[in-house]
Amino acid sequence: MRIRQDRIDKFEFPEVAEGFKELAREFSPCGRKVIVIGIKPDNTFTYSLFNWDLSEVEYIGSGYWAPCYKGEIFSDFDSAFKKAALDLKTSIAENEYCRLQ
Repeated sequence: MRIRQDRIDKFEFPEVAEGFKELAREFSPCGRKVIVIGIKPDNTFTYSLFNWDLSEVEYIGSGYWAPCYKGEIFSDFDSAFKKAALDLKTSIAENEYCRLQ
């Protein structure tokens, strides 16, 4: 089996699983992290951070997009976006591969 460690699959947002509608997304410069900001059915805003995960590559032959953090609840989009962007920046700083890009 050929293991794909260098290829990152297209990110598909799992709206139903996450419970909110996507309004915006932003990728890290390395392309291995993405934040998705959206609106919940109760008209509040939130976000989720996803990471391109290679922890199971030996078993499934590739990486996959894994949720790694769900955001807080905000009353406005701008606040959700600012906090999500900060969490993405922090996540990049903690990831050696992204720091090297």
